Amino acid sequence: MRFRTTLVALILIVSASIAAACSVPVFRYALEHWQPDSYVAYVFHKGDLSNDQQAAIESLQPVGLNDVPAVNLAVKVVDLSETPSPMIQGILDKTPAESFPWMVVQSPPKNGPPQTVWEGAFGKKSAAKLINSPIRETINQRLLKEDSVVWVFLESGLKDVDEPAFELLNKELTRLESELKLPEIEDEDLGDLSVDPDALKVSFSAVRVSRDNPEEKILVEMLLGVEPDLRDLEYMTQPMVFPVFGRGRALYAIVGQGIVPEVIEEAAQFLTGACQCTVKAENPGVDLIMNLDWDKHVIPTETLDESLPPLAGFTGFGLSDTEEAMEEAKSNELAAADSTSEGTAAAMTSTETTEKLNDPSSPENKTESHTADASASAGQVSSTSMGTNILIALVLLVIAVAVGSAVLAPRAN
Repeated sequence: MRFRTTLVALILIVSASIAAACSVPVFRYALEHWQPDSYVAYVFHKGDLSNDQQAAIESLQPVGLNDVPAVNLAVKVVDLSETPSPMIQGILDKTPAESFPWMVVQSPPKNGPPQTVWEGAFGKKSAAKLINSPIRETINQRLLKEDSVVWVFLESGLKDVDEPAFELLNKELTRLESELKLPEIEDEDLGDLSVDPDALKVSFSAVRVSRDNPEEKILVEMLLGVEPDLRDLEYMTQPMVFPVFGRGRALYAIVGQGIVPEVIEEAAQFLTGACQCTVKAENPGVDLIMNLDWDKHVIPTETLDESLPPLAGFTGFGLSDTEEAMEEAKSNELAAADSTSEGTAAAMTSTETTEKLNDPSSPENKTESHTADASASAGQVSSTSMGTNILIALVLLVIAVAVGSAVLAPRAN
């Protein structure tokens, strides 16, 4: 009986996997269907806000199509003249605020325990730099026009290291553009596209970002937050490559000696291959803050991810009561854990990241771990060639075994 139950469960799992697969390329499916996750900006102040400060807060959430914010950013305005909640107090305890208003930007709650991406004095200039920058504008325009993927090259600051790595990246992208082929869109998947399948093509470009560029400081910090250990000392002197696709989603980091043809090709194959899992949360990647009304420029045929939360007034617009309650509960849990051990935050790093490091003290092994991690992330999800056919064959085989088992069981008795 247990054997038969296992067979049935396996059939259901495999069937679900097939149902979630799609022949539309990952980069295009993400552009049309995956809404970016929202970061959270806390603006702390004491007493009344000036007109300029209030205008700066409003500028953080420009309204787009259907009155939905055009930027993936929720805003929480906190007046410290009132007693803060435990969640807010937990943030304040870790914030060396030098003056007020003060802004703290945290990673999307969907990505796990929120991490501070940026903090500093709040005003018109810092608000503008948070939601946009020249490089992000370039990325957005390229993704909208013709690029399948924009490869962001984060410089190490060492010219003799950066130049050959960037040259290799461009060389490989040129080669892959001519060699990679997009999957044939199946008839049942045409409804997932708002454009003619023949209009899709493989097109790559690369942009360079300096770590010292003040206009791109927040972008740099977001990129370094794509993986938990990218701020480690041994990585800070190495170049990094981030494939950005969809609505501004960074796939993962390719670091230092991992910037090699094989790893670049694996990422490219995954992003241009059939979307083997249409559920965004089951795919690798971290969204970046982008100030663009994607729905206005891309006409999605179906909304599969929840839309961004609506505005809810200056005292907490962009966060629903449920989300705020969940955030506060999560913060209280973290605070309790912190009181037991200051190392809890480090211990909360995903087991996948921990296991991939054979020797954490070795920079060479850690660099190689990013290469392996990049390969695994793409390999686990893509399987673009004959993946669906193999799954179908497996289902048929399992069904045959199950039927045979059912027939032979009475004889065994």
